[in-house]
Amino acid sequence: MSDLPRTALERVLARASELQHAHAAEPGDAISEARLVEIATEVGLDVQHVRQAIAEERAQVAVSVADTGGLLSSLGPAVVSAQRTVNGTPEQLLRTLEAFLPRQEYMTCVRRSSDRLVWEPRHAPLGNFVRSVGLGGRRFDLVRLDQLVITTARVDDTRSVLRVDAVVDRARRSVRTNTIATGAAGLLVVCLAAVPLLVLTLAESQFAIIALGVLTGLAAGVTWLSWRTMANTFRTMVGRVQQRIEFLLDEAQQGRLEPAPTLLDRVLKGGAG
Repeated sequence: MSDLPRTALERVLARASELQHAHAAEPGDAISEARLVEIATEVGLDVQHVRQAIAEERAQVAVSVADTGGLLSSLGPAVVSAQRTVNGTPEQLLRTLEAFLPRQEYMTCVRRSSDRLVWEPRHAPLGNFVRSVGLGGRRFDLVRLDQLVITTARVDDTRSVLRVDAVVDRARRSVRTNTIATGAAGLLVVCLAAVPLLVLTLAESQFAIIALGVLTGLAAGVTWLSWRTMANTFRTMVGRVQQRIEFLLDEAQQGRLEPAPTLLDRVLKGGAG
């Protein structure tokens, strides 16, 4: 039997996976990480790459967001995600983030497990708005999130996969709600104007029909303009959130994810010096 070329390896493994899923597996069927590494080694894959792929898979988290309706989908994603392989164990990374995020991003931790942190913006709507638009200093792009989910998965003794999922569903739904409200208000204006215009048709039917058409066009135009403006604002927000979580991952990758010292820290350091 002739050997398979290495170029066929990916196709063979993908097909084997399809066949595996095609057969009804018993609930709870799984393969251990050690066995998976052993199989990958047998087919010539680098163990480090396999362990990294396993960690990346484990870092995936199902963020529950009800994504219903074409209007919502057309705006963009409800979850913004990014991940990197960085130096540090999961415990070290989570401990660093627990110190960094409250002071640097005005976030509050609402749930913690051995490999995951769930954060929410502080409950200060006015303060968060001021921070989000950058009044008084730099913009804080994470204070308008629903949640910030940070997940870690160990690759080896010195490296971990760090994943950040930012949920922006509330802001996305707000755009839809405001657009529907604007359209409904425009429709109400047209309906109110239609009553006297219908009376006017008895004397000047052509003028009344034109006026009604103009009002309908204006209502539709205002609704469309409102939609475009709010949608662009939301997409700008999503872009800034994506940049910010990429920055956090950059800092973690470079080992610079440390909170700025507080005034008390500086005083104590100065006294010690």
